Amino acid sequence: MAMIQIIPRVFCILITCMIAVLANAQATDTASSDGLFQAAKKAAFDNSDYPRAKAYLFKALQISPDYADLRIFLGRIYTWTKNYDSARIAFKRVLNSQPDYEDAVIAYADMEYFADNYPRSLEITRNGLRNNPTSEALMLREAKILNAMNLTDEADRAIQKLLFLSPNHTEGLALLNSFKESNQKKKDTTVVVKPADVTTIPTASSSSDDLMVAARKAGFDNKDYELAKKYLYQALRQNPNYADVKIFLGRIHTWTDNLDSARYYFADALKTNPSYQDAAIAWIDLEYWNDNLDRALVLTDSSLSYHPASEELLLRKARILNAQRKYTEANTVVQKLIGINRNNTDARSLAERIKELSTKNKVGLSYDYVYFDKQFADPWHLASFEYTRRTGIGSVTGRINYANRFKESGVQYELESYPRISNTFYTYISAGYSDKVGVFPQWRGGFSLYINLPKSYEAELGFRYLKFTGDPTWIYTGYIGKYYRSWLFGARTYITPSTFTKTVSASYTALGRYYFGGADDYFGFNVGYGLSPDDRFNAIQLDNPVNLISYKAGLSFKKKISTFSVISVDGSWFNQEYLPATKGNQYQFSLGWLHRF
Repeated sequence: MAMIQIIPRVFCILITCMIAVLANAQATDTASSDGLFQAAKKAAFDNSDYPRAKAYLFKALQISPDYADLRIFLGRIYTWTKNYDSARIAFKRVLNSQPDYEDAVIAYADMEYFADNYPRSLEITRNGLRNNPTSEALMLREAKILNAMNLTDEADRAIQKLLFLSPNHTEGLALLNSFKESNQKKKDTTVVVKPADVTTIPTASSSSDDLMVAARKAGFDNKDYELAKKYLYQALRQNPNYADVKIFLGRIHTWTDNLDSARYYFADALKTNPSYQDAAIAWIDLEYWNDNLDRALVLTDSSLSYHPASEELLLRKARILNAQRKYTEANTVVQKLIGINRNNTDARSLAERIKELSTKNKVGLSYDYVYFDKQFADPWHLASFEYTRRTGIGSVTGRINYANRFKESGVQYELESYPRISNTFYTYISAGYSDKVGVFPQWRGGFSLYINLPKSYEAELGFRYLKFTGDPTWIYTGYIGKYYRSWLFGARTYITPSTFTKTVSASYTALGRYYFGGADDYFGFNVGYGLSPDDRFNAIQLDNPVNLISYKAGLSFKKKISTFSVISVDGSWFNQEYLPATKGNQYQFSLGWLHRF
């Protein structure tokens, strides 16, 4: 009941959030590049929400690709967030088409100044002054940069030139006064120049390999990506063709969502060595995780032309084809990979998902026989027919279950779906109804969120809903699985809060599968404690407020008998406390047939 009371509150909160989002969307002009530009300025200046500002600018640039001020503002946002490589790309693109655009020159010079690249900032400023010789903004910057480089005489001449043209220039006068104060201090004190902190910045004599090691430590151990980039920039100055430095720079930019900069370094590494697999893989990963699947596939095929038997490249190609829903091609690639290495766990995990998606239709028949040595005099019978259709959002299954228990017969109708959210997430949604309560629950339902994790892990979190004759029962479930060589190992729990039983009850199951062929060829086992709401032939026994003890163990076998047909055989044993301190054994046997078309 507590959960039922919470649901309306959560629903109201969600509705309120949706209304707020819609109101905000309506207040934003997203039909024109100018409207999006204003929205980007508001997001950046009023709320410091730079990711949202960039999203507006990207959308505006799709409408008006040559709108220079959009790119300049995008470059400034990159500058403020210290994504200097991305900023350079934005500013250069404007100046390549409009070399005399003063705003772009100023923004570019400011970026290099903030990045402590004074010589480059000075070069950009002076190039800008050639096209705009009376620009007060550029003259002021020239003086500031020269002063930062300790070129005091040149800095003084630059500021005097500005004040000659504009005697009342406020910032120019303030800068001149600061020059005078600085010169006076130099006369009065002896300046001690401290050496660079070698614990933070490597010395000039450090080798590029040493700098690479320092960058890895900063990036991986301390997550200090700015420091890591400083080491890598220094390494590139010493060894401009060091491909691994470029790749690591690209990966850091990928992790920090500076994708243009990442692409620049990956492309630069491949330009020098087109067959370098590490650079190709890093770039493929960037495009794949950002849903640029066509580009990722082109890069993969290009690298495979140099390394046709590469397991890493073949796996990535299969993943990309699977994400593009080209299931036949994806299955061909993943089977080739399994042929090269049948113990590749990532390939087997992917093969199982592709197999499920490779055909649009599936029908299945199953029969379960359950025998009790004490609890019930008559065995139970359960038969099922199901039809599955793969759709654009995921598979949808309709199922009819017939059961004979307690000398009564009943029918249950079920609907299940597995909507796909992304390459990483998908969901499970189910609902069932029967008018024969006692043979089946009157209502059953469920929801789960699945996630495909790195290193061949998978996980699930969700809930199940059962309603018999009284109040409904909510059961929460969690699962973690791991593919290891030809094995899948997993553990699942179902937890029922004390709201629905006299005490909190739980069931636990550990399982293992050994794949001796494809995704449909395996031996399996499971052991556990307690009953599962997903167990169709035993879920009816959850209609009991008393937490009774149950142990279980089972074996399963599944085998592909033709291109699209599969048979399965299962057997389970339960030792169940069906009354307090009274136990009995239960034996279940199942036979199933599945056909895809």
